[in-house]
Amino acid sequence: MHLIVHIGFHKTASTFLQSLLNENHAALAERGIWYAPCPRDCPEHHPIAWALMGGDTAPFQAVLRDAAANGCHTVLFSSEELECVPFNQQLADLIESTALASGVKTIEWDVVLRDPGEYFASLHAQLHWHTYADSLFMFTEVMNKGMLFMSDPMPKSGTRPYWFFCFDHHSYVGNFVRSTAAPVHVHDYADGQPFPGWRMLDRIGALDALVRPAGNPNACNPRRDELKIASGFCDRVMEAVNAPQWLPELAPAIEDCLRANLAGVPVFAEAVGKRYGPSYRAAIREFGPADVREVAKAG
Repeated sequence: MHLIVHIGFHKTASTFLQSLLNENHAALAERGIWYAPCPRDCPEHHPIAWALMGGDTAPFQAVLRDAAANGCHTVLFSSEELECVPFNQQLADLIESTALASGVKTIEWDVVLRDPGEYFASLHAQLHWHTYADSLFMFTEVMNKGMLFMSDPMPKSGTRPYWFFCFDHHSYVGNFVRSTAAPVHVHDYADGQPFPGWRMLDRIGALDALVRPAGNPNACNPRRDELKIASGFCDRVMEAVNAPQWLPELAPAIEDCLRANLAGVPVFAEAVGKRYGPSYRAAIREFGPADVREVAKAG
């Protein structure tokens, strides 16, 4: 059995790809390709990834057992929560050792990279769904470290133990490529026809099995307008405060901070793009589609 681990990254059309895989689960299974089915409104394998991030391999092992029980030769495991893998060698080793102990013969890792400036702006907007994200804090962390780390970003949810977001692609992805014996296939978000990451599916003969369903609102995760982003961040602040009676006192300061937060995003994104754009392009040149090692389907 062959395992494909798609680790995102965030904001590289992962939700669209996962929705396609989930909606076409049965057609893929007929071809011997297993994408563990998910609820239609949550088409990604985040809960399995969160368990692995906490050291629990049981849900992942269950996926591999189900694939074998259904006679599949290839398993697709996809969660952008696994963007932490290049920063956490223990997690990469855990996934590989668990897979090999469960009967997997070959493993590959797939990652989609996006221009770091575009990524910064899109990520900031995305975070309004989950936590308060200050653009200046994000900017200083990214410029200092080439990545952003958030510990326990949603403490009341009890789900996501931590987040890593990668911007210095050539350094961090390059380190990951060198740390694993399994091939790492690096894709470019700009290589987006029919969708980013399509080569990973074309390589195993799955591309023509994917039919885009009509009327599924979860088939993509588009960026919301600035007013809705601001509203989301306000909600996150009030969830943290958990005292509506304080709102009149806090509102002016919250509005001032939020106005500055949003205004800084395009300026900071441009600077991030200038700093790490060369690293992104170098990673694509060195590890991208022209140089990937082909992996034959395991019987």
